[in-house]
Amino acid sequence: MGKEVATSQPTANEIAVAGEFSEYAGAGMENVGASDVLIPRLTILQALSPQLNSKKAEFIDGAKIGDVCDVGTGELFVEGIAFLPVYYIKQYLEWAPRASGKGLVKIHNDPSILDSCTRNEKNQPITAEGNLISETAQWFGLNLTADCRKSFIPMASTQLKKSRKWMTLATGEKLERGDGTKFTPPLFYRSYNLTTAEETNNEGDWAGWKIERGPTLPELKNLSYDQEEIKRQALELREAMLAGAARADTTGMDGASSEASADEDGKTIDHEEGAM
Repeated sequence: MGKEVATSQPTANEIAVAGEFSEYAGAGMENVGASDVLIPRLTILQALSPQLNSKKAEFIDGAKIGDVCDVGTGELFVEGIAFLPVYYIKQYLEWAPRASGKGLVKIHNDPSILDSCTRNEKNQPITAEGNLISETAQWFGLNLTADCRKSFIPMASTQLKKSRKWMTLATGEKLERGDGTKFTPPLFYRSYNLTTAEETNNEGDWAGWKIERGPTLPELKNLSYDQEEIKRQALELREAMLAGAARADTTGMDGASSEASADEDGKTIDHEEGAM
């Protein structure tokens, strides 16, 4: 499962320590809401990722191109992850030019922002202020390989095609009711194995997502939580996203040019560093 999800059993000492503090569960965090905690981002490390630059604070010793990385914790998943999607949204991220140092300017939910843009020589949508609009598919869910950690995966540029394939797999799922009628189950019905693979065109090489079906929620095994607890966490995340009470951690995302490639129409575009 991205590959196998393995968990270790707690030691006797760990159980004893947990028992000592169990009556104080959550103490001191009574005023912490979902909006106070950022949902960490999962990304594929690329040639210009700071995690590969020994001069950067984000540097991770041993990291390499193609590794899946939780940029919030610095944890690497070299064999990929098992991911349970919970919530999907398409957003249009507005980025100031890299030279300005301003980074992310605004997040648009309405695609009509593109109607007011012009196209530059790379066919990228540019606002009247000179900012870049990056169409970004965002998948929120549980990283099963990291003990069901809430995470999100942004997909932009060439990876939008992967996102569409993923959604095709999800919407193509059908279950049958007792009366024989069929329905599309919730997004969190099935987990997916997310690994990476090298991609290339005449503009260069990079690592992209490889998405394959994994076990359904009832089939998940060898996890720290049972099926009902995973379902509860999935519903909790979904409700938080619907209510706008959870925020994605966009720290380190960059809409400026990092690696040039071509989109599926053959037009030159750029990979958004960190948004692969």
